[in-house]
Amino acid sequence: MCEILPLGERHLAQVVDIEAASFSDPWSESAFRGEMENPCSRFLVAEEAGQVLGYLGMQLVLDEGYISNVAVAAPCRRQGIGAKLMAAAVGIARQEALSLLTLEVRVSNTAAIALYERYGFQALGRRRGFYRFPREDAYVMTLFLEGKR
Repeated sequence: MCEILPLGERHLAQVVDIEAASFSDPWSESAFRGEMENPCSRFLVAEEAGQVLGYLGMQLVLDEGYISNVAVAAPCRRQGIGAKLMAAAVGIARQEALSLLTLEVRVSNTAAIALYERYGFQALGRRRGFYRFPREDAYVMTLFLEGKR
């Protein structure tokens, strides 16, 4: 059974490895370290028996949240890890009384889009050429939190 925990120093190398395996334009270790020190950031890991299975990062600005990173290690995909991370992010958003959460996702990433839609996110915009390597559009997906719209 995996636990959702705050990203700590002991998780960093595994998170960087998952990031590099998941994205064509990955964040560096120093970028993750910077987020660990940022009081507006909340980075979470899904961990089981000392192994990081996935992670999620978000920034909180005033009453809005922005999910910057979500990734699950390839062997652990389709096992509910992403869902647990998303549930934790929505929980943080409610706890912090945020009005909305937003994120970008590749238009071709149907699995991620389906996950976000399960949590109530809606595609409300499109950023042309947002992603590099390969160049691709992104949907801007937003979740409006109850009573906040």
